[in-house]
Amino acid sequence: MTAEEAKLKEEHFSRIRRLKRLLRILPRKGNVHTYPVIRFFAATVRKTPFLWSFKVPEVVRALYAGCILTFLPLLGVQIPLSIGAAFLFRANLPIIFGLQFLSTPFTVPFIYTAAYFIGDFLLSVFGSEEALKEVGSIATEAGFVQKGVYWYAAISLGGLVIGYFAGFISSLIYRVAAIRGSRTIAKLRHLQRKPKEPPPADSQPQTPSE
Repeated sequence: MTAEEAKLKEEHFSRIRRLKRLLRILPRKGNVHTYPVIRFFAATVRKTPFLWSFKVPEVVRALYAGCILTFLPLLGVQIPLSIGAAFLFRANLPIIFGLQFLSTPFTVPFIYTAAYFIGDFLLSVFGSEEALKEVGSIATEAGFVQKGVYWYAAISLGGLVIGYFAGFISSLIYRVAAIRGSRTIAKLRHLQRKPKEPPPADSQPQTPSE
């Protein structure tokens, strides 16, 4: 094995080790039955190949869907929705499932606050603020219901925007990493197929002359 081959192999396996560390806490075929909600579909999930595929299309769809679900005001139902989205969009299950743990009771106040301000800004720009307030007032004259309708709409719109851009950025990073990994494998295969050059003539042992 040449020095270049050894370097490429180490680079390739170091990426695999980093990926395994990141995925250690996520569901796998062997432990999927231990996770909430998903354990009820463990048999079906294990037999569905695209749910475990780390090819670019499956991962990109999982990143987009997972990020959008994470930032929407759906706390409490995100896990079952992520499983359904994985089947619906033929996406990678561990990624779309794992992304839902970003929105916890500790992070939700920050996520929803940021989503509200973005959604509030967009609603005011596009002139939908008054229409949403009218919807709330039709439902009841109580002010808190009117405000609740508007707040939920603003958080949903802001969460959708944040989730989309988070999915775009993360999918771009994954695409770049996938390209780099495929290039490393291609170089390694090329070197392995390349015929070995014989050693120089002057390096061959000399036979004693008679």
